[in-house]
Amino acid sequence: MTVVYYNKNVFQPEFSEKELQLLYVCYADQEQTSMPAAFHSHEHHLELQYISKGGGNIRIGNRVYDVRAGDMVVYNSGMLHDECADPKEGLWFYNCGLMGLQLAGLPENHLLEEAASPILHTGMMSGRILALFDALYDQILEGRMQGGAVCHYLMYALLVMLLHQVPHEPEEQKNNKDSLFFELKGYIDQHYLEEVTVEELSVRAHMSTSSFAHQFKKRSGFSPIQYIIRRRIGRAQSLLISTDLSITEVSESAGYDSISYFNNQFKKIVGMSPQSYRKYRVGANQYKQLNQIYELWQKK
Repeated sequence: MTVVYYNKNVFQPEFSEKELQLLYVCYADQEQTSMPAAFHSHEHHLELQYISKGGGNIRIGNRVYDVRAGDMVVYNSGMLHDECADPKEGLWFYNCGLMGLQLAGLPENHLLEEAASPILHTGMMSGRILALFDALYDQILEGRMQGGAVCHYLMYALLVMLLHQVPHEPEEQKNNKDSLFFELKGYIDQHYLEEVTVEELSVRAHMSTSSFAHQFKKRSGFSPIQYIIRRRIGRAQSLLISTDLSITEVSESAGYDSISYFNNQFKKIVGMSPQSYRKYRVGANQYKQLNQIYELWQKK
């Protein structure tokens, strides 16, 4: 047996673990990931997503990334994203949400710099990272004694490993030719809850309506109207699983005056009604406690 001695002087913490709060841990299998997840962002927390099996496409901001088992996706707070499973392989992943992370030189709840790729290839560390997610999920699901304390330090260990033991890659440079498109997409992302028209956007782009719609779809994969609808439905999905707002209130918060029209649009994109989606993702009763849970987060 070989004894390996630990040198505590090697450990130099970069952030306070006392401020960290684990908000949730989720495991999604092939059946769940086959359900579309429209564009959404997490304004007040960081989300980490570990691809445990299969693969698919992850759309983050203005880019689409191909991900496979062993990849870690880092969603800094406020980062717009969605995911699409490979129809042949399927997609399985863990994700967790946390807040209270503050690294020097970065905004709160940002793990990576803007110049770094949000996709981390974990390589030889993949088994250890998967084990951490397994343990986090098990501690919460089984309600183990002092599970909260265990999860807190598992989460801290995960962050340190991602910062120092997994390679970071630079983000690819953006094409300057697309700068106008990115500006207009950014405008939509700020005003998608308002009555934004294709005519208004084409005027801003100094293009005809048809040309603008064609160029937008070429770069984003969706027509301008489809993109706006997906942004609204994505907001609705987030509200349904993170608040106990009524379906009517969710509809209004997503920019819809008509509850029936909202239900139709939601079902068309997601494949089920808003109420069914909430019960499927959160459970028939837990969503009623979501606001209470969120208030507890804020008090910690």
